Amino acid sequence: SAEIFSCGAINLLDRMDLIDSICFGSEEGQLEHLSIIAHTLVNSPAFYNARIKEYLKIGLPFVRSRSNALMDYFKTQNVFSKGKEKHLEFVLKSPNNILAIEYLKALIKLKSNIIPYTILRKKADYHSKTIQSHICSATAIREHLANKKELIDLKNVMPANSYSILKESFNNKIGPVFYDDFENTILTIFRREDSNLLNQFFDISEGLNNKIYQCSLNTNNIYDFCSCVKSKRYTLTRIQRIAIHVLLNVKQNDIIDFHNARPQYIRVLAFNCKGREILKRCKKTSNLPIVTKLKNYIPQNEVAKKMLSIDLKATNIYRMHIENKFFNKSNLEFTKSPTYLRS
Repeated sequence: SAEIFSCGAINLLDRMDLIDSICFGSEEGQLEHLSIIAHTLVNSPAFYNARIKEYLKIGLPFVRSRSNALMDYFKTQNVFSKGKEKHLEFVLKSPNNILAIEYLKALIKLKSNIIPYTILRKKADYHSKTIQSHICSATAIREHLANKKELIDLKNVMPANSYSILKESFNNKIGPVFYDDFENTILTIFRREDSNLLNQFFDISEGLNNKIYQCSLNTNNIYDFCSCVKSKRYTLTRIQRIAIHVLLNVKQNDIIDFHNARPQYIRVLAFNCKGREILKRCKKTSNLPIVTKLKNYIPQNEVAKKMLSIDLKATNIYRMHIENKFFNKSNLEFTKSPTYLRS
């Protein structure tokens, strides 16, 4: 979820003890309203808590319940003028604004010295599936590739370096890999598991396990399965995430452990000349081990071992669907060094 993702990201940057600012895109484009919302959520007023419980009780999804409860709270406190209430609704339901709020929440909870900035997201909507002008969403790019359309059509809507990397990868048959490539494995696991045991996987609440099990028996592809499980309370994105948790065998207790322990290592995937300079400084300041060669890294505790295990598991399962026979081998991370971009 946005909350857990942001918490992990901000914790990682904060523990490097080197980062002085972060920047993220948002539909809002300025921090004032986002910051007020973030502080309210962190302080969690009693009126807000009562209202969100009421909305959840009638079956609304969490994001909608939270948005409604915040609107009710702000109205009672006269935090915003009536003219701004409509705008506030837009802020609370826009995907990048939601993520931005979670980044700010994480910074507040950590009492971090990192200064946040936000950039206005222009033109392409987060969920847009069409390629327009010279800007488009990542969703539109994936949709374009999934429909087997020409890669060249994306040249004008991506940074030149990104397009070059994508082109080289596809020429070497290292991609693309899509969500539905894993559907047989995911549905097999759902059908294999006892429905009562599905609750052990992360984000599967009591009662949802039975519906998941029945839908897995009655559908033959991942999209029909997700649509079958989806409801007013359980959004499509949550069901999609649950499917990946099950694929990777991520349990409720795993996430609790990770959340409590925070990130345990910094794993470097690639760097350029500027990145090399930052890494050199980071080695002197970081509270976490910096992993450039995985074969030399020894996890210092059980949580770190578990984190690394899931990290590798995800990569190894992903590689099974790469057409290039060299790259679909497992545990290549132990022999591969980070990519150095000489630019």
